[in-house]
Amino acid sequence: MNTLIISTILFTLTSFYFFLNRKKFGTDFPWLVSFITVISYLVMTMNINVGTDPTAMLWTRWVGYAMSCTLLTASMVEIFGITGKQKTVALVSTSLIMLTGVLAAIATSPLFLILFFTLGMVPFISLISIFKSQATSQNRFVLNYLYYGWMVFPVIFLLSPETFRIVPSLTLILSAYLIADFFTKIVFYIHTQKLK
Repeated sequence: MNTLIISTILFTLTSFYFFLNRKKFGTDFPWLVSFITVISYLVMTMNINVGTDPTAMLWTRWVGYAMSCTLLTASMVEIFGITGKQKTVALVSTSLIMLTGVLAAIATSPLFLILFFTLGMVPFISLISIFKSQATSQNRFVLNYLYYGWMVFPVIFLLSPETFRIVPSLTLILSAYLIADFFTKIVFYIHTQKLK
């Protein structure tokens, strides 16, 4: 529970920071991504407070990811200068990754969990391929954020109490999600601002 409160406060503060500095960042995407993340953490907090199984609420974060990660992809597309059909494929691939994520999270059996998880790798590979084909020495770090940063989330998911319970501590899993969110959203936008 404390992890969710810390997460909510952190992303509320960064939402305000990015909102107040949107001219500096040249886009509204950073504050929108942080704001969506605040809502996601609040929904998880709300679900824990009503006494439901704490792990049963984790799937709700995928709804927030669907929006925030699509905005993150839109930011990456701008940095890479990707347009036209490739831009559309990148944005739709991101949505498909999140859709298969939510389906894996609410799967009624391990077979469906593995099936949806595996299906989610197809649009992820598509997304990586699009950015890899456009990578330069100046934007390669963005590809690293995408590849290494986004790969952490499915690993946490598979380790969590909502799937295979390899790490049964909900607090540890929520802390891991917070750290991953911090680097892939806040640090990402601070780092990419230097490109502008």
